[in-house]
Amino acid sequence: MIRVFAVDAQPLIRAGLRWIAQEAGDIAVVGEADRGEAALRAVFEVEIDLVVCSTQLPDIDGVDFLHRLPGRPWVLALAAAHDGVLPKHLFAAGARGYLSYGCALATVARAVREVAAGRRYLDDGLASRVLFGESPFDRLSARELEIARMTARGHGIQHIALALGLVDSTVRTHRSRLFNKLGVRSDAGLTRLALEHGLLL
Repeated sequence: MIRVFAVDAQPLIRAGLRWIAQEAGDIAVVGEADRGEAALRAVFEVEIDLVVCSTQLPDIDGVDFLHRLPGRPWVLALAAAHDGVLPKHLFAAGARGYLSYGCALATVARAVREVAAGRRYLDDGLASRVLFGESPFDRLSARELEIARMTARGHGIQHIALALGLVDSTVRTHRSRLFNKLGVRSDAGLTRLALEHGLLL
């Protein structure tokens, strides 16, 4: 039996994963959480083989979640779209599989089995350019990428600092560095670039 921990803010998605597991017969959802921080605590309490998680958690960046995940279990990431730089960073952070929310139900079960066996699984719609194409955001560190995404979503320095457990001056330093790396001069310029390269999945 493949023991899965589901992390998604949407109850409907988590319910869907439970249904898929029940129909599959060899998969069991043994735990779930609607936020990243709660998941990071809860995974200590159950034996799991695989984490199925959203890339858009309400309280933590998906890449940071993978870096902080204890025990480094296999991870299958779920995202709303294929376009963008995010999948590349997810794989670099340790994800073994990547699916879109629009995939067939049978595809989810197949992906869970593949990732649980230690193999990679990519949704058929994930073009090679997403993984291997060049993007200016590839120049950023994981922390800079996280702050870039939050800034592009309209969050200010104080909000970002509080969300990431940093002081304002540290966020300002990261912002200055990532602006220089990306060649942008304002939040609006960063947002335009993020939209062009699919950073805002």
